[in-house]
Amino acid sequence: MTPIWHDGPLDALVWDGQSPVAWSVAETGPYAAGLQGDARAIRQGLAAVLIRKLAGDSDDVRLTRSPAGATIVSTPGGWYLSLSSRGAHALIGVAPSPIAVDREVVDDHPPLWDMLTPTEADALRRLPTLARPQAWLRRWTIKEAHAKLIGEPRRIRPETIETIVTDPIDATATFEGTSRCWSRSTHDAIETVAQWSQP
Repeated sequence: MTPIWHDGPLDALVWDGQSPVAWSVAETGPYAAGLQGDARAIRQGLAAVLIRKLAGDSDDVRLTRSPAGATIVSTPGGWYLSLSSRGAHALIGVAPSPIAVDREVVDDHPPLWDMLTPTEADALRRLPTLARPQAWLRRWTIKEAHAKLIGEPRRIRPETIETIVTDPIDATATFEGTSRCWSRSTHDAIETVAQWSQP
């Protein structure tokens, strides 16, 4: 199911009751108001606010950490969470089914070819030289989100995840299962949401 991308205050979020939500929010400023602590604490506080809204204003939101270090929702039941942070912004993904997100800041660095499969590298080489860094970065966000979806991203080599970019938004990633991925470009970053493909 296509995610709902949201920027801005949560009272403006229109949710259909089932789609995954990806909230891109500054870790400082008005939406983090009143939240004290390090960046991780701020992200978790913002995530709890989003979960509370989607779960019907549930007062009891508790987050814990998985053995691999990922933040997970322990209460209320039936909710999944993923966090990513780059450039003083967080991307917070929440859904009633497994979800993973990644956010990377756009730069001019050349592609890291050894992080790609041969098929991905061939596809990238066919692009104009100036388009390659952003196209590589998009594939990187897809690989990162997919690895997070598996649950142990540090054990997975990026070049083992095969990505297929269908269009400027849709893609798939395959390694220990197939995920459907959606990406968007903001003024300074590429953000991707991944969820397991339905048979």
